[in-house]
Amino acid sequence: MLMLAKRFFALFLVLSIAGAAIAEDAASPIRALLVTGGGWHDFETQEKLITEGLSGRIHIEWTVDHEAGKRADFSPTRFEDENWIDGFDIVIHNHGLTKLREHDPLAARIADAHHKSGVPAVVIHNTLHSLRDSEKWHEFMGVTSRRHESNRQREIKNLAPEHPIMRDFGETWTPATVELYTIESVGEGTKVLADCYGEAHDRRHATHWTHQYGKAPVFGTTIGHDNRAVADPVYLDTLARGVLWATGKLDADGNPLPEYNRSLNSQ
Repeated sequence: MLMLAKRFFALFLVLSIAGAAIAEDAASPIRALLVTGGGWHDFETQEKLITEGLSGRIHIEWTVDHEAGKRADFSPTRFEDENWIDGFDIVIHNHGLTKLREHDPLAARIADAHHKSGVPAVVIHNTLHSLRDSEKWHEFMGVTSRRHESNRQREIKNLAPEHPIMRDFGETWTPATVELYTIESVGEGTKVLADCYGEAHDRRHATHWTHQYGKAPVFGTTIGHDNRAVADPVYLDTLARGVLWATGKLDADGNPLPEYNRSLNSQ
């Protein structure tokens, strides 16, 4: 009897794994555009960490625009096409274009495309400062930041442990180091998911948040200076969940849809 039960259990596992594989094959992958490059950061390594890290966690395919290379004063030519956002389910912005002479024109081309199309965005670390002279950019980001505090080890507190994005985060997370971005203001409707104490102003600053920009859901994080933080499983799990949240690939309980989940926990 015990042997028969073991056989049934083994068969159940095989069928479950096969069913998940068939479901993933039947579902179209999330079509993601990663726009990266610029100054101040090791975007080449982070490109690999993000694309490979998320591909191991969710059903996603990538187009990568690294045209900027290491130039902080470069405007990617992709954005010159008014239809640049067509064909993508989400755009992940991880760039440092802080030395562009004029910020408003590029900020408008990027932000307006998301606002009108409804294509979601994930905005990472130096992206907040890329076009920081533009008020439209801050509206798109959901928070306003123009400077940062020192880069050192800090504890980040989870303020929304029940939120689908934050379920694998734990009560706190202490990455290798945090270059803490000073958040001057939080936009109306922005939901702060996690924060961190900054001694320079003796207050806490948002590190993770969500908001709605026109038709587009936006998930943002200021964490991403240190490659060791980007490679951390907590970081990649949270980023993957942010992509699923933004693209509507969660069920009614906030769990990843099976056809889009490769290794994330479900509750």
